[in-house]
Amino acid sequence: RTADPAPRVPGRGRRALLVVTGVLAGAIPAVVAVNITRMLVTGADAEHRFHQLTGQGEILCALWLVPILVLLRAGWQGRRPGSAAGWAHVALALSGAGCAIASQGGGAPVLMAVVGIPGALLWAALPQRPRLRVRVQVDPLLMPVALLASAVLLPYTIDQLALQNASTTGYHAENPHYFDMAWIAVTLAAHALLAALVPAARVLAVGFAAAMVWTGAAGLALGESTPWSLAVVACGTLAAAAAIVVRRRAPRI
Repeated sequence: RTADPAPRVPGRGRRALLVVTGVLAGAIPAVVAVNITRMLVTGADAEHRFHQLTGQGEILCALWLVPILVLLRAGWQGRRPGSAAGWAHVALALSGAGCAIASQGGGAPVLMAVVGIPGALLWAALPQRPRLRVRVQVDPLLMPVALLASAVLLPYTIDQLALQNASTTGYHAENPHYFDMAWIAVTLAAHALLAALVPAARVLAVGFAAAMVWTGAAGLALGESTPWSLAVVACGTLAAAAAIVVRRRAPRI
């Protein structure tokens, strides 16, 4: 492939576009993260603490906000964002769109518009966009972990979407916690598979490992299914170990 052009500091107009689109794309997950953290600290809606720690709150906001910040930082400096950040951003949007097709309760389609439209505007404002057409090379350590994690996460996704579809009235009809849990489960499975398939996205294994350990530990502490929570922790631990080995064997430049 051709080499990336040298970074060029964007002009005022381009940076103004980055600020506007960055605020549009990142304001909601940032505000949600702050509010959910406040709820966790104060004990508000304590019966939903597992959702607050994972799909409704902290994990979802991290999966949503971190790629946006990475894209913005590279764009502000005039660099091409890494493929890992680009694929992470796309995976979040596509995973959510797929879940919204399967379960439209709780305003899921509107939420996906809030994710997709500002995200597309941000990509349009970037001086250089991430490369999504990248080399594929299966990693022999990360791929088994990704397949195992998918076997744990995807049935869980189906169950959560079924629960969301069954919630036609009451609290969960207006607050799509089950949809959110399905959304992060599919997104995390996508991260694991991307890390296993794409050398440029191997770094996603680190975030995947942390999110899985966090989610499984929260499930164990807050009364979720013990076998499922243990399986999630195990997948995260295996992913962390595999990521360490992959990083150590990577060629030094």
